[in-house]
Amino acid sequence: MSTERSAERPAVVDRVNVALIAEAVEAIGKLQERTGLKKVDLVNRALLIYEFVDAELRAGNQVVLRDPEGRDQLVKIFL
Repeated sequence: MSTERSAERPAVVDRVNVALIAEAVEAIGKLQERTGLKKVDLVNRALLIYEFVDAELRAGNQVVLRDPEGRDQLVKIFL
C-alpha cells in the first residue's frame, strides 16, 4: 500500500458485521446517492456523530437546528 493511500483512510482496527433494519438500508442508500460515499464511510461517520450527540446530551446540552432564516428548532433525541 502506498503512503498516499494510507494517508487517505485510517487503519482498520476492528471489523463488525451488522444486520440492518429496512429503514437503515433505505437511509444508507439515500446517503450514498447524495454523498457518493461508501457504506463503510457512512457507518463510521454515523457512529462518530451518535457518540458526539450522546455525550453532549448526557452533559446536559441540547441539539438545536437553525434554518436559513435563523429560526432555531430544538431537536428531541431519545437515546
